[in-house]
Amino acid sequence: MINDAFQPFRMPLLMFLSGMLLHRGLAKSNKAFLLGKFAKIFWPFLLWSVIIYAAEGRMTLEFILKTPISAPSLLWYLWFLSAYYVMSLALDRWSIPILPVIVVAIAASSVLPDLLRMSRFAYLLSFFLLGHLVATRNLSMEGRVLFGLAGLTCALTGAIISILQGNVLYDPRFVWVPLGMIAFVLWAAPRCNGGALWRSIEWVGRNSIVFYVSHFPIQLLVARHAQDLGIANVNSVLAAVLLVSLCGGALLQVVRTRYAIFAALFDLSKSRDILGALSKTHLGKSLRLRNEAR
Repeated sequence: MINDAFQPFRMPLLMFLSGMLLHRGLAKSNKAFLLGKFAKIFWPFLLWSVIIYAAEGRMTLEFILKTPISAPSLLWYLWFLSAYYVMSLALDRWSIPILPVIVVAIAASSVLPDLLRMSRFAYLLSFFLLGHLVATRNLSMEGRVLFGLAGLTCALTGAIISILQGNVLYDPRFVWVPLGMIAFVLWAAPRCNGGALWRSIEWVGRNSIVFYVSHFPIQLLVARHAQDLGIANVNSVLAAVLLVSLCGGALLQVVRTRYAIFAALFDLSKSRDILGALSKTHLGKSLRLRNEAR
């Protein structure tokens, strides 16, 4: 039930928030922008998709070859995000207005087929671009209590519909549901600052790539282990899955900041640090051997 309640606005909200950060990247050169997105978005998508295939027991050449093309992976969100960044770069450089593209994307999502997630791709594109539009317009929700409450009402209504009948997710007829949640978040977020809990949430958000890509294989392995142990209580399994995936993500983030080899699992550009360290080690060894020979 909880999953059904959050389902209508979970992914649209994530795409909206990702779009809000787009303008920072667009200030870079084309090369720096594209290489950065490849290293920090597409690379972890490729690598962790393969890791997930292994955890799922479907590590085959077919899935590996399909991954960069059709994203048959639980990490399809990152494939979408990579494509959106490339499209947004073209829109920005060619000075194409964003609002008409958003309208076209929503309209297209209602007619495109589900094949290769095409309808979903168009639907979520509209939220990504909307996030960029809102961020660049510097819209303020200060004092707009009715705006926030109206948004929350739409979101709660959509959550109830999703619980009772389903079929709300990625449906353009219910686009008002995630839009309501976005309106509420825009109003509420500036009021939620301070405190250890909020700082913890911000820390997870800043390092979301680690938690996002790692939680899938961790959850799969924990659920499988619970099954092997004969644990039948669903709530106990869910609690264990959530706790272990959060702790596992936190541990990976800690070691990521300390060791380049772990950092490279989430950012390909960090591989240069590994190569540099290996090069220095090899060079140092060569110099010592040369001095000894003398």
